[in-house]
Amino acid sequence: MSNGEIEGKETIVKIDEINALQGNMPTTTGNLYAWNQKGGVIASSTHNITGVYDFVGGTWETTASYIANNQDNLLSYGESVAYEGEKLKTTSTKYTMVYPHDSNIDNPTKQNNTQNMEEAGNANYLQNIKIYGDAIREISTEGNGFSSWLGNSSMFVALGAPFIMKGGDLWYSSHVGTFYFARDDGNNDFAAGFRPVVVPM
Repeated sequence: MSNGEIEGKETIVKIDEINALQGNMPTTTGNLYAWNQKGGVIASSTHNITGVYDFVGGTWETTASYIANNQDNLLSYGESVAYEGEKLKTTSTKYTMVYPHDSNIDNPTKQNNTQNMEEAGNANYLQNIKIYGDAIREISTEGNGFSSWLGNSSMFVALGAPFIMKGGDLWYSSHVGTFYFARDDGNNDFAAGFRPVVVPM
């Protein structure tokens, strides 16, 4: 049997229940996936336990990328990345990417509603059309919608969501994948992680 914990209570899932799973559905108790499902080791790049996971819809990948639009969330959730003491970092560093933004449309006076987010996301995307090498402009055609390769979703950073996340998590059943990028407020999330990247010199 497989053991798990939900809301502080131990739950027991019998191996027969896991083996009886079909498609990519979790068990009714414990919300577990079988090893050979998309949510199990088949989600790895080598289709076994030793592969690299989460290329498509496994977890959000947090990046050290943001727009310096003076929103509160930059300080609340990104102080260690976006600030040098009490000063907001407005240019890229060795470890962070600071994207330009359209301060006429994206500024602290705007409310964080859907219409303003989409308008600011598109305006900010247009400010960055000449930036290449970050797998955003190369793979997408606009700042909102399903404009990334393979129909993946694209939501460029805006307003109270100044941080870039990539990939999408397993609950986003469509439009997620390697080419999915989205805006985020920077708050921690059980469905978000990060991946260190080593670049040879």
